[in-house]
Amino acid sequence: MHLTFPRHFFLIFAVLTVLANCGGQIQEKPIAGCERISGTPGPEDFDLIRETSTVIVSSHERRNGLKDIGALYEISFANPKEKLEAKKIETNYPENFRPHGISYAKVKGVDTLAVISHTLQDEIPHTLEIFERSKSGKWTHTKTLSDPSLTSPNDVFMTESGEIFSSNDNGTSNALRKYWDMIIRSGRADVSYYDGKTFQTLGVPVMLGNGIYIRKNGNQELLYRSVFSEKAIRVYEVNRVNGKINLTYLESISIGAGPDNILEDESGMLWLAAHDSTYKFIRHVMNRNNLAPTRVFKINPNTKEVTEVYANEGAEISAGSTGLVYKDKLLISQVFEDFLLVCPRP
Repeated sequence: MHLTFPRHFFLIFAVLTVLANCGGQIQEKPIAGCERISGTPGPEDFDLIRETSTVIVSSHERRNGLKDIGALYEISFANPKEKLEAKKIETNYPENFRPHGISYAKVKGVDTLAVISHTLQDEIPHTLEIFERSKSGKWTHTKTLSDPSLTSPNDVFMTESGEIFSSNDNGTSNALRKYWDMIIRSGRADVSYYDGKTFQTLGVPVMLGNGIYIRKNGNQELLYRSVFSEKAIRVYEVNRVNGKINLTYLESISIGAGPDNILEDESGMLWLAAHDSTYKFIRHVMNRNNLAPTRVFKINPNTKEVTEVYANEGAEISAGSTGLVYKDKLLISQVFEDFLLVCPRP
């Protein structure tokens, strides 16, 4: 979820949504033996570097009016006997770095991260920050990308050729217009595409776009996009003709909750966390003592079967935003509190 509204807008929006999406009790689906990995304020998104068994976490304290500056952390899964710890990546962070969605790719042989940052600056409110890792293992910030098509970026996917697909959750950075778009249920949140030189929009606007992920299926290249307002994942075919890209809508996969970030495991299954209640989520924005449910799903992209693997009312983890299995673990991130949850693989 993307959080750049002034607080009073959340209160007004809560009133508007309470009748339609108040959210009752969910049926909890616990996993025994879950533990916290602490020390990462607001670890909203992460990505996995399989080659080194390392998870890179995007961390930002989103309460306190978004004034705080964020950072990246890494968690090593290389040694199963070692306690899992989040270690801050020390690097030359850009100014006004408030990270959100993150994506890893080995671009032309170089370990590379693309990270959405909300600068809160009037002229350039959102950027894509690029980090590269040297052979010595040190991450360095190398580039800042910006464009008007980054209207309200939430999640990002980077390919090995250096392309970047950014999913906007709103069609504007203006808080008043965001509020109005929600009132009239206007779908203006498009996908911004960067080909390595220039940006373009891909002409697939929705209301409250969220997670984005691209995978190959035989000769097909498919783009999966979370649409929070539809409680579904939209699936598009990526068509490349004469150096241009366009998306063809294929179908939607119903989740039954507001889907957030999407990742893929080693067997090709898609994993995502989802928010069950908009109202409870917004109440959690306002006060950490107000719990918000976390649900984690696995999707078989071939059969479209959706399986819920974890569900909690929020006492164990609230407002979960990303889920992924790796080796024998399930790792779950969340939007606000200062820990990730690691569970035995379901």
